[in-house]
Amino acid sequence: MTEKESKTVPTNVNTRLLDKHYSPLIVRKYQMKGWPLFVSLICDISLSDLDIVVNEAKEEFGEINDDIQTIRDFCGYLSDFILNHYDSIKTGCVEGVAILWYVDKLFVSSLYGDFMVHASCKNELFQIINTLPHI
Repeated sequence: MTEKESKTVPTNVNTRLLDKHYSPLIVRKYQMKGWPLFVSLICDISLSDLDIVVNEAKEEFGEINDDIQTIRDFCGYLSDFILNHYDSIKTGCVEGVAILWYVDKLFVSSLYGDFMVHASCKNELFQIINTLPHI
């Protein structure tokens, strides 16, 4: 491919696999009602506002009581909220979202995208989750 031809490769695609080097999987730990909540993303844009996004979702959702279904609903809501927020900045930039919340002998997960279909992504996520308490 000549230099001129390489400049005609579209740069406005959702994800560029050939030169993708800045969207590794991240895991952020929060304390929600005193219990560990893990938010994981594979995304091609800046996540510097992730704490703000998570706090906005919590405020919009309203009260989270000790009901199992409410906890499940919150995890799904948070996953959708994060996806919609970053997708509104750049369509298709979110490759995976994982919400993992341990609440009083209950573990709830909400997975989207790569976390649903790629064993390697799930394995990396769970290895990180298993490492965090020991750091």
